This record gives sequence, C-alpha cells and structure tokens, in this order.
Amino acid sequence: MSHCTIADVDIIADIYYDAFATDKRNAFWWPPNKKDMFTWMKRRIRRKMDDPSMGHSRRLRESLWGMGRNKDTTVDVSQIVTPGEVTGDNPPANSAPVEAINPPIADYPKGSQPELCQVFFDALKVASDKHNADKMLGLSLLCTSPKYYRRGAAKALLLPMLTIADAHGLKSYLEATPNGKGVYEKLGFREIDRLTFNLKELTGGVRRSIPNHPS
Repeated sequence: MSHCTIADVDIIADIYYDAFATDKRNAFWWPPNKKDMFTWMKRRIRRKMDDPSMGHSRRLRESLWGMGRNKDTTVDVSQIVTPGEVTGDNPPANSAPVEAINPPIADYPKGSQPELCQVFFDALKVASDKHNADKMLGLSLLCTSPKYYRRGAAKALLLPMLTIADAHGLKSYLEATPNGKGVYEKLGFREIDRLTFNLKELTGGVRRSIPNHPS
C-alpha cells in the first residue's frame, strides 16, 4: 500500500463514484450528469492532495518513516489483514468525506442543486464543529471499490492511520454511511452522532437517478 499521487486522481474518482453512487443517503445532492460529478471530484481530490494539513503531507510521511515503515512511503500490510478476514453483513467501510479541516465554500458540482449541497455539507460542518473534529485525526474519503468488498481492504487502509493516531495520542474522527458501521466498530470506533436527511422532503419526492459507472 503506497501514498497516492496526482497520477491516481482518476482512479480515486472512479472508486469514490462506484462506492457511493447507489447510496441515496450520500448521493441525493449529486448532479445527474456523471461527467459533472467526476469533474468536481477530481478538482476536490487535487485540492486535498495540495493541502499540507492532509495525509499526503511530508509530516505524515515522516511519521510513517519514524514508525519503521519503508522510506519509499510504502506500507507493508501483509501482516495486518488477510483476504477474507472481514466478515458479517456489513461490506467494507464507505465513509462520507470529513469536512472538519477545510469545508467547501460554495464549491458544488456543476448541475447540482446548491440548496441540496448546502444541506449536506452544512450538516457535516455542524457535526464536526460540535465534536471538535479539527482536534482529531480526520479520516476522509474512505471507500473501497465494490470489486474488493469483504476482502479486508478497508481494514488494511485504516489500521496504519489508526496506529499513527495512537502514536501521537490523537482521537480519530470520520463520517460514515451505515454500510461501514460494522467495520469501524470492530476497529474501536463508536457512534457519537447521527445525521438524518428526509430525502422525500428534500427532493420533493422525485426519485433522482444516478447513472451507473461502467466497469
């Protein structure tokens, strides 16, 4: 497992789209045009990669090095999880993006309804402020490709980050859809709040169709 680079932006956007497109709880604010959503996701991912406070920073790489990881920033997870270890009714973790550090300011996808975007992101911001998420290690954009559900990928992604948090005495904060709850609880997370969106009220009872991303 290695750190992402700018060359990985397209595949990250693909995985994000596939992981959340069928979940109305997270996608009710998406634009109907897949290209518009992809353009926004890629812009947002690049911005996170350029943010020195995010996990792509030199400080995090140095933390990994200081814990005995390889200095090419590759993390060996072969001893952390084995294929098939994740079991149960819940698939691997899918998390809504953490907005505790840099919440978006009117940066919504083209073609989306700004009022729906504002409802979604304002709710995340209120929750993160309420629980002082900026004082914790924020785990953002957590998702795995549906092709790799139930194969331990989520656990392999999370454990190295939680080890860093433990080493620095930090609590960890994330926002998740119910599908990821089982995995997170197995790793020691507990639910501290819950956001509820009335989709019928927000969308006027109109069923919004999110186009499938071709495999």
